[in-house]
Amino acid sequence: MSREYRGKRIVIYPAYFDANLSRREGRRIPKHLAISNPRLEDIVEICRKLGLNPEVEADKVYPRNIFSKGRIIVDKRGSKIKTLLLIASELKKQYRQKATTAS
Repeated sequence: MSREYRGKRIVIYPAYFDANLSRREGRRIPKHLAISNPRLEDIVEICRKLGLNPEVEADKVYPRNIFSKGRIIVDKRGSKIKTLLLIASELKKQYRQKATTAS
């Protein structure tokens, strides 16, 4: 990520939201907001809906988990953790809606 974005944009990896990972393995949000195997496309959709202007870099990998492909660069809202919690809560709502419509 370019230095010109420092303080304005943040990098997000899908592993940040993965309930199957521990904090040591790369999850950044509380377990009750995490979901199992989050998809990059779903996170990008949520970021668009929130107006975070996402940029997808599909060829990048998360350093803590080399099997996790892709990352997203988004506008920062407050601190990084506040931005992650905002995305996580919307992502959790979306997954709940999909679960109820599928049943």
